[in-house]
Amino acid sequence: MTGQRSGPEFVWRELWPLMTTRGALAAMFIMFLLADLGAGWLHMVALTGFGFAAGCAAAAGRTRRQDLLLVATSPPAIFLAAVTAGELITLHLDHVAASPGLVLADIFLTLSTAAPWLFGGLAGALLIATVRGLPQCVRDLRAQLTGRVMAEEPPARPGSRAPDGVRRAPDGVRRAPDGVRRRMS
Repeated sequence: MTGQRSGPEFVWRELWPLMTTRGALAAMFIMFLLADLGAGWLHMVALTGFGFAAGCAAAAGRTRRQDLLLVATSPPAIFLAAVTAGELITLHLDHVAASPGLVLADIFLTLSTAAPWLFGGLAGALLIATVRGLPQCVRDLRAQLTGRVMAEEPPARPGSRAPDGVRRAPDGVRRAPDGVRRRMS
């Protein structure tokens, strides 16, 4: 007896597939907003920070690898937008006139009480993203910014034929089939 089951196997990827950048950013905004509204309704200050940490971890863990850079760097801005929206919704539901000073004070108090959670949640999300391939995303971005082309195939050797049928000369000049010499771009 080996102890193996012979039934269908359950895979978490089927339950929650990988998200795109837009999906991850929208999921973070919704989680942050619901956590902020729930914290105000239940009078539990820590729920806002816990929602931030959970949203960051979920987005970093279930986003496609090529989208990790944007998802790992945007949670603070999304959290600020969600807290602002949450405070405006709360003021509206409480029938309080939304003055800029009152809204800014509420936002500042929410951010200051959630600061340890913000630091820990972002550190956790960066750790998850690093394990999933964030350094490769940074290398790819650096290569794109320096102008290097990321090609799947190695560069052509001088004297070989390119995919378009043009022969490359050893001096870096392309020779077309009609014999005209052109500089390689």
